[in-house]
Amino acid sequence: MQLPKELKYIYGTIDGETFRPIRLDGSTHALTTIGYEHHEIHSGSHYFVVGTLNILALNDVLDFTFLMPDTKKWIHWVWDMETSKGVSWYVYENATATNPLDNTITPLNSNRNSPNTSGTVMKYELQADLAAANADTDVTGATLIESGVTGDNRTAGGDGRTNELILKQGSLYCLRAVATAALTVNFKMQWYEHTDKG
Repeated sequence: MQLPKELKYIYGTIDGETFRPIRLDGSTHALTTIGYEHHEIHSGSHYFVVGTLNILALNDVLDFTFLMPDTKKWIHWVWDMETSKGVSWYVYENATATNPLDNTITPLNSNRNSPNTSGTVMKYELQADLAAANADTDVTGATLIESGVTGDNRTAGGDGRTNELILKQGSLYCLRAVATAALTVNFKMQWYEHTDKG
């Protein structure tokens, strides 16, 4: 059966004005797509921070803070952490930066051809203990979103969040790791920034 030309293709727009046919894979006849997060990389709205830090002693506290922009451009965040020994970790929402942390982190764009920069303000600091950490980043009135333990004082471990959290606009978040021994932390955080359509 010969279909009219206009019925042979389903079309989609790539920029609101330019239309292209949507095609199927020739072998499986499956619709060929990329995931939304992958799309955000292409569009220059996906960012990451990666690094390694040595925690020197038992009870040292590694704090990261993330100040969200107070706009409808929301941050969709995932993270993971690998440790050479045991760590207790916590994620707090609406922490208070009594003393903003010393070290600013500049997130990198996953699309290295994009000039876009992240709307978040990220900082970190290694503290001697919880009292010192709380003096800088007060979590007393914050909401504990999640927590866990990685490693067990003797062996390496890893933990994190593979399902994204959409972080609350205008809020200060704190990712905190409390050492159970001297250890090394490898960390990676990824997110994309998407304007809410609701």
